[in-house]
Amino acid sequence: MLVNTLKDMRDFLHAQLCYQLFITPIPMPVEKQYRAFAERACEYIASKRSTLIERHSPRHHVFHHFDQPDNPAAKKILITHGWMSRAAYMVKLIRHLHQQGYEVYALDFPAHGEAKGLQLTWTDAVTILRETINHFGPFHAAIGHSFGGAMLLNTLNLANQFDEWQLKSSPERMVLIASPTLMRTPVSRLARQLRLSGQGYRELRNIFRQNAATEIEKLHFRHLVNRSQVPILCIHGSEDSTIHPVESIRFCQQYPHAALKIIPGIDHVEVLIDSRVEQEVSHFLA
Repeated sequence: MLVNTLKDMRDFLHAQLCYQLFITPIPMPVEKQYRAFAERACEYIASKRSTLIERHSPRHHVFHHFDQPDNPAAKKILITHGWMSRAAYMVKLIRHLHQQGYEVYALDFPAHGEAKGLQLTWTDAVTILRETINHFGPFHAAIGHSFGGAMLLNTLNLANQFDEWQLKSSPERMVLIASPTLMRTPVSRLARQLRLSGQGYRELRNIFRQNAATEIEKLHFRHLVNRSQVPILCIHGSEDSTIHPVESIRFCQQYPHAALKIIPGIDHVEVLIDSRVEQEVSHFLA
């Protein structure tokens, strides 16, 4: 009995640790080959943005706003970054779309980039996106890389199911770049990395349920398939080993308003700096 109790306690504590790591973006040094790009990206964002917009609910977050002062009717684009990333690393898309005449809002999620904080839950991320779309919209398009794309998809999914998550106006289009389309994908990946036992993984799922604003099962994209008509472009690098291209492929096979573009020879990071991505996005938004 004592052995079982100790094992249960170990699994519970292990799951709690896993959850805390899941919601805590740990600052990591930029890989050597990308450091020059990262420095130039941050310099460009700081020098070229029109304004830095700070908001404090539900957690501190900021927008790098690139206005079109000569065109008050310019179409708006919302851009969201990946986990342990920042808006600045989306600089090639930001610059390209701004030069194309779009008004761009590039978000730094809480605990990322120039935003304050230590942790970020998916519930807070989706709440921020809902409030952003309702306050600053309507948006011609919302574009997200990795985690940012997944949170955009969750925002649209919940908006099509629950009154309290309603959007005043959904983005006319969405682009998901190297994004997980199932919530269990990043959760399972971290559980494997931390070697959670089967019971530990079940404990982790319970922790997510306890901290969620809705049932986790409601985030499955099957709930979106027959409810939404927003065109969604999924872009993935063929060499992405962080979020496998099957995430985009599977989604596009089931969502009737999806388009898929697998770009040969690039991985999860290179998708942010490859000019073919800009071309695909521009074509989709036109």
